[in-house]
Amino acid sequence: MFLTSQKDTNHRGLILLGSGALLGIFLALITPYWTSFQDQDVIASVNNSLIDQRQYHQALLLFSQEKRQMVTDKDRLLVLNKLIEEELLVQYAISIGALRKDPIIRQRTLQTLLDTLQNQSFNGTQTVQNATLKDYISQLRENATITRLRLAAYADPSNIEKP
Repeated sequence: MFLTSQKDTNHRGLILLGSGALLGIFLALITPYWTSFQDQDVIASVNNSLIDQRQYHQALLLFSQEKRQMVTDKDRLLVLNKLIEEELLVQYAISIGALRKDPIIRQRTLQTLLDTLQNQSFNGTQTVQNATLKDYISQLRENATITRLRLAAYADPSNIEKP
């Protein structure tokens, strides 16, 4: 009979527990990258934001319409790099709060979004299906949490300062 001491059993248990924890941490760290690259539609990932084939092909089509010759591999790489740079700039703008702080960026973004909602589909899916923009905004309001502070002060038009 092979006898092990209580100390050896505890030591072995701690080693197994530590190995399991390290394996779990490792899997948790690589899973987002692994699953995003397993998706056949994904061309690139920029800080966990995916660039899919639809975006790439749309950008490549626009690029090819401006070019007189056939699109080369160098051109394809250029288009992909431009999409990556665009995503980096969008992420930077979000991180510095440009959409909230800069009225020009906010106005242009809202106008573009409104135009997209009214005229076409967004991300390949019909956003406003058989509904007016006003109905869609009402639907967004219903699903939002809105808190109005000091409503009485703003409800009276005489309280509004004129420039």
